[in-house]
Amino acid sequence: MKKLIAILFTLLLVAGCSGKNHLSYLSDGDEVLFTGPGNVSYTKNDLYAQLKVTDSSSVLSDIMDRIALASDRIDMEKIEADADELINVYKELGYESYIVSQYGSMEAYRNSYISTLLFSELSKMYVEENYETILADDSPVKMQMATFDNIEDAQKCIEDANNGSTFDMAAANNNSKNTPSSAVYSDSDQSLVYEVKEYLNSTDTTGISTIITNVGSTTDADGNSVETNTYYVLNIESRNPDDFKDEYIELKASESETETVRNHFLSKHNIKFYDQDLYELMSKAYEVLK
Repeated sequence: MKKLIAILFTLLLVAGCSGKNHLSYLSDGDEVLFTGPGNVSYTKNDLYAQLKVTDSSSVLSDIMDRIALASDRIDMEKIEADADELINVYKELGYESYIVSQYGSMEAYRNSYISTLLFSELSKMYVEENYETILADDSPVKMQMATFDNIEDAQKCIEDANNGSTFDMAAANNNSKNTPSSAVYSDSDQSLVYEVKEYLNSTDTTGISTIITNVGSTTDADGNSVETNTYYVLNIESRNPDDFKDEYIELKASESETETVRNHFLSKHNIKFYDQDLYELMSKAYEVLK
């Protein structure tokens, strides 16, 4: 019943969106949507009454799916292929019974995953449509980052890189704690420690950085606090977002809050809810309609 209500409500919204300004609303609560056995009629008001006591998350998910599918950028063949690939992997790993216990069926899980992929595409569209605004508040770079426990290893890495070694090889040969890969980072990136962000913001240079020290602490076996240092060396490949725009969009899309993306597209398509009880229910659940 929940699924039926969600689908019906979504169809109601889509029908409303075909009118002027793509505005959807309850134009006439007494309008009959369909008639069941025994000539029992089901009106818009009946639909809303049921919707108020059901899970509104499915409604918003359906709305977002419809918005995504209306875009010509969606490659449904790829999305469905990706979903099928994931299903096959889970089946091979023996997770089918667990997924069925959680979702009711593999098909239900597949549909849920497709919704996730569609929303990921909406997140990219949100970043693209707000690209200049997002970029103005950010300082993206594309770089490699190596981390070391010893300052001597960090210094030797810099020397080797400046003498012709590739940065990843210089890092590996000098006991880097990680394998530095080329990636896009932004000022809002939570994976960057403060000292690295401070260095990136204090200079506009590219190439090999100086040694950046992050001071931390740990507790020894006796319960005493012991100071620890981690040393970072960067290979800054580019500071020009035009060089890595697609990667930057992917990064910001993954960082975008679900509520922000939803609110953007609800506003863009002028989808409004005029029933106060429903409005309050959805606002409380998602805080996107305030």
